[in-house]
Amino acid sequence: MIKQFLIFIIFSFLYAHDPLSINPEWTYYTRLGVVDASLESQGIATYGRLKRITGHMFMDIRFYGHFFKKDADLRIRQKTSRRFLKIPRLYTYNTLVYQRNTLVDVNLRYHYNQGLGWLIQKSKKGNMTLEAGIAFDNSDYLNTSQKTSYLKTGFTLDKDLPNFSTKLEMDYCHQFSEIIENTELTRFQFVGEIQWYFRNNTSVICGFTHEYPIHQSFNFKTASLFLTLAITNSLPWKI
Repeated sequence: MIKQFLIFIIFSFLYAHDPLSINPEWTYYTRLGVVDASLESQGIATYGRLKRITGHMFMDIRFYGHFFKKDADLRIRQKTSRRFLKIPRLYTYNTLVYQRNTLVDVNLRYHYNQGLGWLIQKSKKGNMTLEAGIAFDNSDYLNTSQKTSYLKTGFTLDKDLPNFSTKLEMDYCHQFSEIIENTELTRFQFVGEIQWYFRNNTSVICGFTHEYPIHQSFNFKTASLFLTLAITNSLPWKI
Protein backbone atom coordinates (compact mmCIF):
# COMPACT_ATOMS: atom_id res chain seq x y z
CA MET A 1 0.00 0.00 0.00
CA ILE A 2 2.82 2.40 0.88
CA LYS A 3 4.61 1.53 -2.39
CA GLN A 4 1.47 2.27 -4.43
CA PHE A 5 0.99 5.55 -2.59
CA LEU A 6 4.57 6.64 -3.33
CA ILE A 7 4.14 5.80 -7.02
CA PHE A 8 0.95 7.89 -7.08
CA ILE A 9 2.73 10.86 -5.46
CA ILE A 10 5.65 10.66 -7.92
CA PHE A 11 3.40 10.59 -10.98
CA SER A 12 1.25 13.39 -9.56
CA PHE A 13 4.37 15.54 -9.34
CA LEU A 14 5.66 14.64 -12.80
CA TYR A 15 2.32 15.27 -14.50
CA ALA A 16 1.11 18.08 -12.26
CA HIS A 17 -1.45 20.49 -13.66
CA ASP A 18 0.14 23.34 -15.58
CA PRO A 19 -1.80 26.60 -15.02
CA LEU A 20 -0.38 28.01 -18.26
CA SER A 21 -2.44 25.46 -20.18
CA ILE A 22 -5.72 27.10 -19.10
CA ASN A 23 -5.52 29.81 -21.76
CA PRO A 24 -4.33 28.33 -25.09
CA GLU A 25 -3.09 30.65 -27.82
CA TRP A 26 -4.51 30.10 -31.31
CA THR A 27 -2.92 31.60 -34.44
CA TYR A 28 -3.66 31.17 -38.13
CA TYR A 29 -1.42 31.89 -41.12
CA THR A 30 -2.30 32.26 -44.81
CA ARG A 31 -0.14 32.85 -47.88
CA LEU A 32 -0.66 33.32 -51.59
CA GLY A 33 1.89 34.00 -54.29
CA VAL A 34 3.95 32.57 -57.13
CA VAL A 35 6.35 29.62 -57.29
CA ASP A 36 9.03 28.70 -59.81
CA ALA A 37 10.52 25.25 -60.46
CA SER A 38 13.05 24.91 -63.27
CA LEU A 39 11.33 21.78 -64.56
CA GLU A 40 7.89 23.40 -64.65
CA SER A 41 8.45 27.19 -64.76
CA GLN A 42 5.91 29.30 -62.86
CA GLY A 43 2.92 28.22 -60.80
CA ILE A 44 0.75 29.26 -57.85
CA ALA A 45 1.99 29.00 -54.26
CA THR A 46 -0.51 28.58 -51.40
CA TYR A 47 -0.09 27.92 -47.68
CA GLY A 48 -2.33 27.65 -44.64
CA ARG A 49 -1.56 26.92 -41.00
CA LEU A 50 -3.46 26.71 -37.71
CA LYS A 51 -1.39 26.66 -34.50
CA ARG A 52 -2.34 26.05 -30.85
CA ILE A 53 0.08 26.56 -27.94
CA THR A 54 -0.40 25.96 -24.21
CA GLY A 55 2.08 25.98 -21.35
CA HIS A 56 3.25 22.44 -22.13
CA MET A 57 1.88 21.47 -25.55
CA PHE A 58 2.22 22.57 -29.17
CA MET A 59 -0.15 21.50 -31.96
CA ASP A 60 -0.45 22.65 -35.54
CA ILE A 61 -1.69 21.62 -38.96
CA ARG A 62 -0.16 22.96 -42.17
CA PHE A 63 -1.00 22.83 -45.86
CA TYR A 64 1.58 23.53 -48.57
CA GLY A 65 0.31 23.69 -52.14
CA HIS A 66 2.41 24.48 -55.23
CA PHE A 67 0.39 24.11 -58.41
CA PHE A 68 1.92 23.96 -61.90
CA LYS A 69 0.46 23.31 -65.31
CA LYS A 70 1.33 19.58 -65.30
CA ASP A 71 2.67 18.88 -61.80
CA ALA A 72 1.89 19.66 -58.18
CA ASP A 73 3.69 19.63 -54.83
CA LEU A 74 1.08 19.22 -52.09
CA ARG A 75 1.64 18.50 -48.41
CA ILE A 76 -0.67 18.29 -45.39
CA ARG A 77 1.20 18.00 -42.09
CA GLN A 78 -0.13 17.62 -38.54
CA LYS A 79 2.28 17.79 -35.61
CA THR A 80 1.84 17.50 -31.85
CA SER A 81 4.61 17.96 -29.30
CA ARG A 82 4.50 18.14 -25.52
CA ARG A 83 7.00 18.76 -22.78
CA PHE A 84 8.54 15.51 -21.52
CA LEU A 85 7.88 15.10 -17.78
CA LYS A 86 9.23 18.23 -16.07
CA ILE A 87 12.34 18.64 -18.21
CA PRO A 88 11.83 22.09 -19.81
CA ARG A 89 13.93 21.59 -22.96
CA LEU A 90 13.02 17.97 -23.73
CA TYR A 91 9.79 17.10 -25.54
CA THR A 92 8.08 14.23 -27.31
CA TYR A 93 6.47 14.66 -30.71
CA ASN A 94 4.55 12.87 -33.42
CA THR A 95 4.04 13.96 -37.00
CA LEU A 96 1.66 12.79 -39.72
CA VAL A 97 2.15 13.88 -43.34
CA TYR A 98 0.26 13.27 -46.56
CA GLN A 99 2.29 14.33 -49.60
CA ARG A 100 2.00 14.40 -53.37
CA ASN A 101 4.98 15.70 -55.32
CA THR A 102 4.99 14.72 -58.97
CA LEU A 103 8.21 16.71 -59.52
CA VAL A 104 10.05 13.80 -57.84
CA ASP A 105 7.55 11.06 -58.82
CA VAL A 106 5.75 10.85 -55.47
CA ASN A 107 2.10 10.18 -56.34
CA LEU A 108 0.76 9.83 -52.79
CA ARG A 109 2.91 9.30 -49.70
CA TYR A 110 1.68 8.64 -46.17
CA HIS A 111 4.41 9.40 -43.59
CA TYR A 112 4.40 9.00 -39.79
CA ASN A 113 7.20 9.98 -37.39
CA GLN A 114 7.56 10.02 -33.61
CA GLY A 115 10.46 10.58 -31.25
CA LEU A 116 12.19 12.99 -28.88
CA GLY A 117 13.17 16.60 -29.43
CA TRP A 118 15.64 18.89 -27.69
CA LEU A 119 15.15 22.66 -27.54
CA ILE A 120 18.76 23.71 -28.05
CA GLN A 121 18.02 27.43 -27.83
CA LYS A 122 14.94 29.47 -26.96
CA SER A 123 14.95 33.25 -26.82
CA LYS A 124 13.08 36.31 -28.05
CA LYS A 125 15.38 36.33 -31.07
CA GLY A 126 14.64 32.78 -32.18
CA ASN A 127 14.66 29.05 -31.49
CA MET A 128 16.81 26.07 -32.42
CA THR A 129 15.66 22.43 -32.11
CA LEU A 130 17.03 18.97 -32.79
CA GLU A 131 14.77 15.91 -33.18
CA ALA A 132 15.37 12.18 -33.62
CA GLY A 133 12.98 9.27 -33.90
CA ILE A 134 11.53 6.39 -35.87
CA ALA A 135 9.47 6.96 -39.02
CA PHE A 136 7.70 4.93 -41.65
CA ASP A 137 5.90 5.75 -44.85
CA ASN A 138 4.04 4.16 -47.70
CA SER A 139 4.48 5.82 -51.09
CA ASP A 140 1.42 4.18 -52.63
CA TYR A 141 -0.66 3.28 -49.60
CA LEU A 142 -3.96 3.04 -51.52
CA ASN A 143 -2.65 0.10 -53.56
CA THR A 144 -0.16 -1.66 -51.26
CA SER A 145 0.45 -2.33 -47.58
CA GLN A 146 4.25 -2.38 -47.91
CA LYS A 147 5.83 0.16 -45.53
CA THR A 148 9.31 1.65 -45.50
CA SER A 149 11.02 2.27 -42.15
CA TYR A 150 13.54 4.99 -41.33
CA LEU A 151 15.67 6.55 -38.66
CA LYS A 152 14.75 10.22 -38.95
CA THR A 153 16.54 13.30 -37.65
CA GLY A 154 15.45 16.90 -37.98
CA PHE A 155 16.92 20.32 -37.30
CA THR A 156 15.13 23.70 -37.24
CA LEU A 157 16.53 27.19 -36.84
CA ASP A 158 14.44 30.36 -36.48
CA LYS A 159 15.96 33.82 -36.14
CA ASP A 160 14.15 37.13 -35.61
CA LEU A 161 15.67 40.45 -36.66
CA PRO A 162 14.14 43.95 -36.79
CA ASN A 163 11.42 43.69 -39.49
CA PHE A 164 12.85 40.36 -40.70
CA SER A 165 12.86 36.70 -39.70
CA THR A 166 14.52 33.62 -41.17
CA LYS A 167 13.69 29.92 -40.97
CA LEU A 168 15.52 26.75 -41.94
CA GLU A 169 14.16 23.20 -41.60
CA MET A 170 16.20 20.11 -42.51
CA ASP A 171 15.04 16.48 -42.28
CA TYR A 172 17.06 13.35 -43.02
CA CYS A 173 15.31 9.99 -43.42
CA HIS A 174 17.70 7.01 -43.41
CA GLN A 175 16.02 3.85 -44.69
CA PHE A 176 16.83 0.71 -42.68
CA SER A 177 14.08 -1.61 -43.96
CA GLU A 178 14.47 -3.84 -47.01
CA ILE A 179 15.12 -2.02 -50.29
CA ILE A 180 12.42 -2.99 -52.80
CA GLU A 181 12.98 -3.03 -56.57
CA ASN A 182 16.47 -1.56 -56.05
CA THR A 183 14.94 1.77 -55.06
CA GLU A 184 16.46 3.30 -51.95
CA LEU A 185 14.22 5.95 -50.33
CA THR A 186 16.79 7.59 -48.05
CA ARG A 187 16.37 11.33 -48.55
CA PHE A 188 16.94 14.89 -47.38
CA GLN A 189 14.13 17.46 -47.20
CA PHE A 190 14.70 21.21 -46.88
CA VAL A 191 12.56 24.29 -46.28
CA GLY A 192 14.10 27.78 -46.13
CA GLU A 193 12.41 31.16 -45.74
CA ILE A 194 13.16 34.87 -45.35
CA GLN A 195 10.22 36.94 -44.10
CA TRP A 196 9.92 40.74 -44.26
CA TYR A 197 7.26 42.39 -42.09
CA PHE A 198 5.93 45.67 -43.46
CA ARG A 199 2.81 45.75 -41.26
CA ASN A 200 1.93 44.21 -37.90
CA ASN A 201 0.28 41.11 -39.38
CA THR A 202 1.29 41.28 -43.05
CA SER A 203 4.60 40.25 -44.60
CA VAL A 204 6.34 39.08 -47.76
CA ILE A 205 8.05 35.67 -47.71
CA CYS A 206 10.72 34.42 -50.10
CA GLY A 207 11.79 30.79 -49.76
CA PHE A 208 12.28 27.33 -51.19
CA THR A 209 11.31 23.69 -50.64
CA HIS A 210 13.44 20.82 -51.86
CA GLU A 211 13.45 17.02 -51.60
CA TYR A 212 16.72 15.32 -52.45
CA PRO A 213 16.80 11.49 -52.80
CA ILE A 214 20.24 10.35 -51.63
CA HIS A 215 20.68 7.83 -54.46
CA GLN A 216 20.42 10.56 -57.10
CA SER A 217 22.84 13.30 -58.01
CA PHE A 218 22.02 16.57 -56.29
CA ASN A 219 19.71 18.51 -58.59
CA PHE A 220 18.42 21.87 -57.42
CA LYS A 221 16.19 21.97 -60.51
CA THR A 222 13.58 19.99 -58.56
CA ALA A 223 13.49 22.68 -55.86
CA SER A 224 10.54 25.07 -55.74
CA LEU A 225 11.28 28.78 -55.21
CA PHE A 226 8.35 30.85 -53.99
CA LEU A 227 7.39 34.45 -53.25
CA THR A 228 4.19 34.99 -51.25
CA LEU A 229 2.17 37.60 -49.42
CA ALA A 230 1.47 36.34 -45.88
CA ILE A 231 -1.13 37.31 -43.27
CA THR A 232 -0.95 36.25 -39.60
CA ASN A 233 -3.67 36.71 -36.99
CA SER A 234 -4.42 35.46 -33.49
CA LEU A 235 -7.77 33.87 -32.73
CA PRO A 236 -9.88 34.47 -29.59
CA TRP A 237 -10.61 30.77 -29.09
CA LYS A 238 -10.38 29.34 -25.54
CA ILE A 239 -10.64 25.64 -26.36
